[in-house]
Amino acid sequence: MTPKAMLLAAVLGSGLFVLTGQQPTPPSVFTLAQAEAGRAAYENTCGKCHTSTLLGRKGDPGELPPVSSLSASYREFIGPRGFVAPLTGKTFIDHWGAKTAAQLIARFQETVVSFPPEGMNDETTVNITAYVLQVNGAKAGNRPLTRATDAIVSSITGDGHAASGR
Repeated sequence: MTPKAMLLAAVLGSGLFVLTGQQPTPPSVFTLAQAEAGRAAYENTCGKCHTSTLLGRKGDPGELPPVSSLSASYREFIGPRGFVAPLTGKTFIDHWGAKTAAQLIARFQETVVSFPPEGMNDETTVNITAYVLQVNGAKAGNRPLTRATDAIVSSITGDGHAASGR
């Protein structure tokens, strides 16, 4: 083999190694406009119970906004324990990572049916889901999120460990 051929083989071989070692880019299943609309809607609805950090409530003193400042329907939803599940982080991904975006949208829709916040509709629920996915590491793209999006949450957020329970 000539020195040029050996160099060419080495360069091509190392390029293939780099390509196979890279993680695939997670699919983008929502638009930036959906996530932005979802953020605004979240702050006016879900954020009252799940907090602005999306970390939920544990019933600890000092959680914001204070439960006492919320309307009766929100206080009833939160309940006497003061617990509201997180919408971001390990607990969220452990629970939702192996499920689809459509299942997450459906769950959010079921929840708001029990006490529909003002202005909440199917599109708003989809947008809030886009925002929650974004907070969990998903990237916006050109494809809009729909109630039929069947991408697995952990594949969207790039957290491949979620489905295996870490």
